[in-house]
Amino acid sequence: MKFATTAARHQRILTLLRDRREVRAALLVRELGVTPMTVWRDLKLIGEQGLLRRVRGGALPSAGDGEPDFETKATEAGKAKARIAAVAVREFVREGDVIALEGGTTVAALVDALPEGRISVITNSLPVALRIRQQRPSLPVRVVGGWLSPISGNSTGPGALKEARKDRVSACFLSATGWDPAHGPMDPNPLEIEMKRAFAGCAGRVVLLMDSRKFSTTSTSVMIHPRRLSAVVTDAMPPKSVVAQLRNAGVRLVVAPRKMSDR
Repeated sequence: MKFATTAARHQRILTLLRDRREVRAALLVRELGVTPMTVWRDLKLIGEQGLLRRVRGGALPSAGDGEPDFETKATEAGKAKARIAAVAVREFVREGDVIALEGGTTVAALVDALPEGRISVITNSLPVALRIRQQRPSLPVRVVGGWLSPISGNSTGPGALKEARKDRVSACFLSATGWDPAHGPMDPNPLEIEMKRAFAGCAGRVVLLMDSRKFSTTSTSVMIHPRRLSAVVTDAMPPKSVVAQLRNAGVRLVVAPRKMSDR
């Protein structure tokens, strides 16, 4: 079987790596139906994202500095993410809204705070869709199809991008893994970044949900310029430089109170 697109090949490589813990270049040539040079370029690009470690003749899983899987990230800063999500729903979700949710774990936490009805959801994330089915089964939800990431459970690639751009949504909710002092929110995976930008491009409001620890870390690639954001919701006041950066870009900063009864 030939995997014609770069996105499809990258997802297949990551799936094989997850299942086998090591992949050889010769296997990938046969599996993907491409040339050794294409395999070399693919491994180089994925390695630059921190998602694998290249070795002579193939690749191994990353040494721990790549993108963690959904379950790992979901357990981190759980209470902070719940507070962020509750405030985001209170401030930015209205009756009758169609909202887009990408597949970050802070965005997934938002599901538990959504009202039982009167809104619709579009998502490219199987974990988010399953969480809606479990926690808010009455909500209409459309899942954007595409190539499924073995790490995040999110769909990406040309088909997913085309589908994500079809509709206007009232608001989209994004997450990030780090913050660049000069350029704003960052993420490690270019395919996921493309999807986040697609949702942002069709949204009336673009809301970034980010726990405060991430303002002191960086990642591989800039996700979106702060000027494209309507608001940032976090659990503690960011560094002064970030506050100034958001103010200069005209972005509303919302800090979730430590006790949700606080206003």
